[in-house]
Amino acid sequence: MPADTQYLFASPEWLYAIPLLLACLLLRRRRGSSGSIDHPTVRFVRIWAQNPDSLAGRLGAFLFVLGAMALAVALARPQIQNSRTYTTASGIDIMIAFDLSGSMASADMKTDKSSNSISRLRAAQEVVDQFIEQRPNDRLGVVAFAALTKACSPLTLDHRLVRQIVRRFHLNFIPADGTAIGSAIALAATRLSERKDTKSKIIILVTDGANNTGELSPIEAAREAAKLGVRIYTIAIGTDEGSRTPYMRNIDAFDEKTLKEIARITGGEHFRANDNTKLEDAFGTIDKLEKTEAKKRNVVTTQELFIYALMAAAAFLAAGLSLNILRPHPAP
Repeated sequence: MPADTQYLFASPEWLYAIPLLLACLLLRRRRGSSGSIDHPTVRFVRIWAQNPDSLAGRLGAFLFVLGAMALAVALARPQIQNSRTYTTASGIDIMIAFDLSGSMASADMKTDKSSNSISRLRAAQEVVDQFIEQRPNDRLGVVAFAALTKACSPLTLDHRLVRQIVRRFHLNFIPADGTAIGSAIALAATRLSERKDTKSKIIILVTDGANNTGELSPIEAAREAAKLGVRIYTIAIGTDEGSRTPYMRNIDAFDEKTLKEIARITGGEHFRANDNTKLEDAFGTIDKLEKTEAKKRNVVTTQELFIYALMAAAAFLAAGLSLNILRPHPAP
């Protein structure tokens, strides 16, 4: 994360000496009366009791004051503090199993934004996209399925890539119509099992149909996923009326019973989303249930700058002393 930079003084009370030194410099520039010390044994100090009238004398006094001011700044200890916050997140591995069977074309998903219904595919794309955006610390991946399954994205923190993949889904993405739920669960669980050091592993299964193809049944796949410590959240998307389409083999093809059993076996939950609002609520509930633990650690680094002011003070004082030594003095 970007650092927050501050410039400050550790002992700022020394800065009060600067206006006093400026006042002394102004008083020094005023012409005073000539020295009146006539005792023969101390007449040599007359030269220090008079204002320096030569250019070297005036410049020397000015440099002495500058040196004292720089010394006051050095004693005030100027510093640069960089404050940086590090976030350590114990992320969750999430695989989204996305149904791309032909029945996802059914336009029975009502939204609040429009009076027209949208397709199940489009509704799922929009809500999944929002869900991915809200999980910045989690690794996400996507499995698409119809009659066949396809691993579209590995588990990754590159959420822009995952969102682009989801946005590009279409009904012919997998050129084999059907619904292989068991195979999709098995593929997603396999991808999750490849990572050992993760807090939680979950599958979000978004489908609008019943398993009608594939070598592995959904229940068997769920049991194997449970052995791997994978939790499955199932979301049945669409209305009963919309399911009675030529894409579905019969009116009972919307198999909620199996989806509920998949969730029960793995310790997840089942959701029914017959409109866009309920679909958003389903993902919102999952978002709340599967919270990522994030710890913040603030690190402050300090760079001392007094050495530069100290070097300037030494230079000014040395220059002032040199001019004072070299300037002509009146004869005693």
